[in-house]
Amino acid sequence: LTITHEHGINEFDVHFCACPAPLVAVEQPIQLLSFGLFPGTWSQPLAAFTINGLRDYHLLSLQAQMSVHDYIKYLQRSTDNVASDVVPERDRELNNTMREFMFLRTTRRAGVDPVEKLEPRSVAINCPACPQPDMNMDPNWQSRPDDQSHLDMHFNTVDGNFQASLKNKNFDESDYSLSNGAAYFVEQNDFKEYKSKVRPPKKEDTTCQRFGAMGYSRFGGRVSGTVGLSCARHMFMLPCGSVDLDRGEAFCWVDYCMCSGLQRWLCLKRMSNGYDINCQYRKKFCIRIQDIQKRFPHLSTIRVKLFPWTLPAIGKFHAPAHTASCRCKYSYNYLPGVGMTDGEAAERIWAILNNLASRTKEMSPGHRHDIMNDFYSDMNVRRLHAIGDLLWRRYLRAVSHRAQAKEHLDELEESIPEQHVQDWRDEEKQWQERVFHLQEDIDFESPYELRPDNVLSDKDILLKVTRERGLNGQTVASIISVVQRGVSLQMEREELLDILDRSDEPEAHSDLALRCQQYHTELQRWDTLRETYFTPVVQEACTIVEDAVRDNQAARFARDAALISQDERRGTRPADPDLAEQLSRTNGLPPPRSSKDQCASWIDVFENSVTLPSSYHSLVLEQALMRQLVNIETDFRRPEAERVLEDIKTSIIAREVFKLQKKKAPGKGMTLRTQSAIGKVNEEIRAAANMYRRHWVSLRALGMPLEEPYLRRLVDADLEHFDVSLDRDLGKSQRAVSWLWDNFSFVDSEQDPRYQTFYNDARKVHWFRSSAQYARWKEEVEILLEEMRRTIRFFVFWERWWLARSEAKEAAGERGEAAYDRRQAYRYTRLFDRAKETFKSVVDAVSTSTYAAQGPCADSLHQDSVANGASEIDP
Repeated sequence: LTITHEHGINEFDVHFCACPAPLVAVEQPIQLLSFGLFPGTWSQPLAAFTINGLRDYHLLSLQAQMSVHDYIKYLQRSTDNVASDVVPERDRELNNTMREFMFLRTTRRAGVDPVEKLEPRSVAINCPACPQPDMNMDPNWQSRPDDQSHLDMHFNTVDGNFQASLKNKNFDESDYSLSNGAAYFVEQNDFKEYKSKVRPPKKEDTTCQRFGAMGYSRFGGRVSGTVGLSCARHMFMLPCGSVDLDRGEAFCWVDYCMCSGLQRWLCLKRMSNGYDINCQYRKKFCIRIQDIQKRFPHLSTIRVKLFPWTLPAIGKFHAPAHTASCRCKYSYNYLPGVGMTDGEAAERIWAILNNLASRTKEMSPGHRHDIMNDFYSDMNVRRLHAIGDLLWRRYLRAVSHRAQAKEHLDELEESIPEQHVQDWRDEEKQWQERVFHLQEDIDFESPYELRPDNVLSDKDILLKVTRERGLNGQTVASIISVVQRGVSLQMEREELLDILDRSDEPEAHSDLALRCQQYHTELQRWDTLRETYFTPVVQEACTIVEDAVRDNQAARFARDAALISQDERRGTRPADPDLAEQLSRTNGLPPPRSSKDQCASWIDVFENSVTLPSSYHSLVLEQALMRQLVNIETDFRRPEAERVLEDIKTSIIAREVFKLQKKKAPGKGMTLRTQSAIGKVNEEIRAAANMYRRHWVSLRALGMPLEEPYLRRLVDADLEHFDVSLDRDLGKSQRAVSWLWDNFSFVDSEQDPRYQTFYNDARKVHWFRSSAQYARWKEEVEILLEEMRRTIRFFVFWERWWLARSEAKEAAGERGEAAYDRRQAYRYTRLFDRAKETFKSVVDAVSTSTYAAQGPCADSLHQDSVANGASEIDP
């Protein structure tokens, strides 16, 4: 007898019991099982496998995607690494044995008998956090008000995977799946009859893009891929929710997938379904389902009485690929009641499953289904064990982001007239009502994107930016004073340093050389005024400070207008000038100056700085004599800084409009011109940001508090784009909105009606998106709390179910099965204890767990309930 064990393959002499017939005769395969050996065949076994070896390979195949061929080669080398080719090969025997072994383990974990035809969905594993009728839902879920209906909504998503294909080659026609219809693939006999009577079109009609999933692509193989249903929030594959495809994702196959995979949840009041092409798939969904009801009433696995109200959506990653008319109506960012669901759970599942595809594409159809069902169960059970920690991490994140979103929305609304906000709230409510009652492809205006008729032209945008920069860069106050002239000279100095930075020496009579000469002349005149008005006051203030600190002479800041304190200076002056500038912008500080590799004109301008009150030490500025000078400079710098901020916001909005126009540009020439305009606006943003940072550092030196709400540290991340398009990246909803957009009062100060209309529209779009983001995070917190309660009820339900089964088996004398059932019950006890400890600060586990499963969907529990009893991999 060739015995394959976890360390090798060896041949042994085995003597079976040969007791005569009158005595108790035990068949040879049963004798092998009693000694921990699984027979290679059930008639006259000539090969056997140790149970431990089968367990090892089962776990390796799930964790590392190891094939039977590789495992046998490993065992051959473990047996004899010199002449491994003389060690017997048992690939075929292990393949067949593993199918039987996995099937027996699956049925045992589900608490069902290993019969040829299992009950539908009886060995699948359901999500503990999703609503499971008559198992883990709130006892009063049917009487909840409409504004809480999202708490009991089932979130699912459907998607196709064309990597999970099957090669077109000859197979054993008698081969079939042992888990047919009981796990995650649909019942094959019913589906075969359905396919024989339904003929999908080669390409589905579309009013959106020509998606590959609708047949606008090339497909090959006996099976081109699969379509599968999954839990949209926790990545659980749904029972009987996967079908094989022979071409694209024809709507008729997805309909069958929906009818079969959502049977358990048809008694719910609401669902949310995510699909990459939902804008097209939902158009005639009700008509197609009614047709299935009429033509296939005898197919027991897809009986559909009435589909619950369903909120269709498109995953956040796929939404930008759609046309503008359907992006907003199906966006998870704006649909009410969906929380922070992103609708891309299936894509993440396929990314894991694709590692398995290289094995399954070579298998027979039945074997392929058994392997994929087993893999889905392993994915589901691992997520079941980790669901408590997952929900808790999400809850902490959601609470934090909800507070940030609320704070931003409140600050934003303070800068907007109250009547505007009220009108927008009414409009938001009306839009949500229209989305809720969206049955067909009805086009209506979206408040979450700019109206095309209000978008400024390229000429208008550049004119506005140029005008704003001109005013802010060369502003000369009407009342000439020493402080105001000094600030203007400071800004002139910084501009000259920027222009001369790492450039050649300007020619003698060039405009730049004359500008430098004019700066020095103006500085000399201003120094005369400074000596007259500043120096006596400063000297007397320094004397007071010296008397106060005695021998410690008051330290004085250097004359660089961009000087910062020692604490702020740390880490911003590395040897590399480029790195120094990058670190300064990251910290929200003006870029430091370095004389390395600079021309003589640059050094000359740099060494002749402008000394204003903000250049002195804080001990000097705190003196009463300096108060008037400090107030004058503060009163002048603050409005300058605010105007620069308005300039930055204007430029950022302009840049985003250019980007929208670039996407719609008809040719390469237009695209290049638009890209050039974007580059110019980026330079304007950078220059304005550095100007603001210098004002901010000076205001901080003059005593402005760090927590000043409208003038804060401006880092590069704050200059990220202001959303006016729907092309949103995954994870963006988790990012805090920059403080720049907390205040929109600059819109009301705009005099030109063209620009004011555009800014009003941009402000409105920003409010709608900010309101939607807060609403989604608020819903996410509420949904997560309900999911925690459902998880606890789920664990308690199955703990009681297994204990009751154990008692029944014990009473029947089946002590082995009773022991295994108690082990399964203890598994759920451990999960319950962990969840109770994790959720203890927000959920009362004791009162939650007292609910016993009961309700109007009792008939749906049936054999489906045993689907959730699957266990973890045996150690």
